[in-house]
Amino acid sequence: MKQLLQLPLNQQHVLIGCVHTLALPGAPKYDSQRGMAYLKGKALDDALALRDAGFDALLFCNESDMPYQFRMEPSTIAAMAEIIAYVKARVALPHGVNMLLDPSASLALAHASGGEFMRGFITGSFVGDIGVFTPDGAALMRTRAQLGAQDVMVIANITAGFSQGLDTRPVSQRATGAVFVGLADAVCVGGAAAGVQAQFSDLEQVAQSVPTVPVVVGTGVSEENIAGIAQVAHGSIIGTSVKVDRQTLNAVDPARARRVVQVLRG
Repeated sequence: MKQLLQLPLNQQHVLIGCVHTLALPGAPKYDSQRGMAYLKGKALDDALALRDAGFDALLFCNESDMPYQFRMEPSTIAAMAEIIAYVKARVALPHGVNMLLDPSASLALAHASGGEFMRGFITGSFVGDIGVFTPDGAALMRTRAQLGAQDVMVIANITAGFSQGLDTRPVSQRATGAVFVGLADAVCVGGAAAGVQAQFSDLEQVAQSVPTVPVVVGTGVSEENIAGIAQVAHGSIIGTSVKVDRQTLNAVDPARARRVVQVLRG
């Protein structure tokens, strides 16, 4: 994954497709009647659709586990580990993990499952629908060193959905801080919520401020804007725009997923 993301712009824009798992055991919306077998089957369906459309990698995310926890329950982590193992045995794509909002869980799962990257918050402070939270990037990076998980790329969010940053500095300075202070391997720019397009001016500022690391767009990437985004960013994490009816928690729509790839790669 590091090699893919570090290719020169316009040579390779990495498409990372979201496998948004249904609510995991312990979450309010978990469907105990259908159980884990149903969750694994739905995750596999999404992964196969993304692979067949031509996506480069998968991102496993517990998007349905609202309200999100700052520290995951062991049962949640174990359930995601089972889903990842089930899917990876059948879909040979690089993968990453994003456990909302617990970067340590994301790192541990990515490392244990042979993942290439994780996405999470490591710097800044935020307030919004999920309360007030300040990521502990120092603990994350020390855990990474202790695990010997340096090969797991850390993609740092520098903007937050459903929240606003308490750090009022320009986004370019926040990106620089995530790399210099937080030791992020890549930075991720997103919009105000899942499926909402990031400000293109923010993306351009971030790309200029951290020219030595890859820049990824985390929300709102679609067939309508992927060509322009690929001129500035090294990769896109895509979920909502390739779902049935463009609803974040719906299944992947194979036709929509193919169209994104076709627009990008002709």
